[in-house]
Amino acid sequence: MNPSASLPLFADAPAASHEDERDEPPHGDLVTVTRVFDALEAEMLRGCLEAEGIPATLGDVQTVQTDTLLTVAMGGVRVMVPAPFADAARQTVEAFERGALAIDELPPDAEAPFPVVDAEPAAPLRLSRAAWIVLAIVVVAVVVF
Repeated sequence: MNPSASLPLFADAPAASHEDERDEPPHGDLVTVTRVFDALEAEMLRGCLEAEGIPATLGDVQTVQTDTLLTVAMGGVRVMVPAPFADAARQTVEAFERGALAIDELPPDAEAPFPVVDAEPAAPLRLSRAAWIVLAIVVVAVVVF
């Protein structure tokens, strides 16, 4: 007896194929172009690659964020790109590591967003004799109890 024949929902469903039908990634196989030990650095690197028009994905980033003790054991976060983009991605990674893609905090001719104010030194803390006694009693009470 075919169990799917008795169910009207699955009566017209195609039979399951036992062949290994893997969906190919749209650009081919993924290649690891670099590994980094910081998840934030990996995300910044992925953003730089995508800004250059290179599709990128991160491997093991969720595991590293969940348990940072596994970072070294796993070899860090893998930054992966499709194989046709590997050479361009490696050049972008090298530029990122050199600091060529860094964004300056302010352009040289821009004004500071907040005026620079010289802070006056704070006045020394002066407590009366009664305040010192109360403070000593509180500290002793915390230590004893």
